[in-house]
Amino acid sequence: MDIDLHQAEAALQNSYRANAAQYRYDDEIEVQTPHHQRLAGNLAAISSSFGRRISVLDVGCGTGRFFYCLRNVDRLVGMDISPEMLLAAEQPVYREKITARTVQLIQGNAFFASFEPQSFDLIYSFGMFGHGCPVTVDVCNKFYSWLAPGGQLYFDTVDVRGVCLSRRLKWQLRKMLYHALPPKARRALDQREGHTPFFGLTRRQLNQIMRQSRFPHFAIVSEICHSPLWKGRHLECRAGVSAFQNFTNITPPNSTANPAPESPTP
Repeated sequence: MDIDLHQAEAALQNSYRANAAQYRYDDEIEVQTPHHQRLAGNLAAISSSFGRRISVLDVGCGTGRFFYCLRNVDRLVGMDISPEMLLAAEQPVYREKITARTVQLIQGNAFFASFEPQSFDLIYSFGMFGHGCPVTVDVCNKFYSWLAPGGQLYFDTVDVRGVCLSRRLKWQLRKMLYHALPPKARRALDQREGHTPFFGLTRRQLNQIMRQSRFPHFAIVSEICHSPLWKGRHLECRAGVSAFQNFTNITPPNSTANPAPESPTP
């Protein structure tokens, strides 16, 4: 992939440094939305499905918005590139509802982090992929290696279908021009603009990435996101070392989202 991940990390860190307090404030609003409540219900159902206490990794945990959703968790590790976000995650939303026995917050980047093989039963990541962070075969394979037998991965990324046409064309044009520049000129442009690359995907592109990964089972849905804070569409992917229940079975019946048909598992 022709992208400087360290440069993208620096741009994201600068953004989060200025906005961590606002993110934490927004948690109080976002947890009331149908979009968040559907994800929360899915996380609760997945984490409960193991029938025992589990180890969980939240990749790009931000302010800890989803910590309270988990069930039957012995160890929860929240990882984020931003120290300001992690500081806010020490006082997460619905802190009193968190049932994990231990919560560990660590600063790290999923692309460069290292955990022992089979360290986690569940890995999830919401709001990380798409803006400044690409979904790649390599990072999916990392997640696979960190999962124990029977482990599951659940993440989302930006669905380009939810981006207005004018913005899509602008991003595509910038991407074409950006990649035509020599590396030195790209680095200078990134440093001057604090450029955070956009890595939205189509459903077909995400399906191709997952088929190339080590995961033998996965399902993808596209969800319209209803929130007073932002509008758009996300691709959600659930993958497993072993077979698992599909999205329809775990989505709460009061969800207002409209899932698209699932992609077939490989």
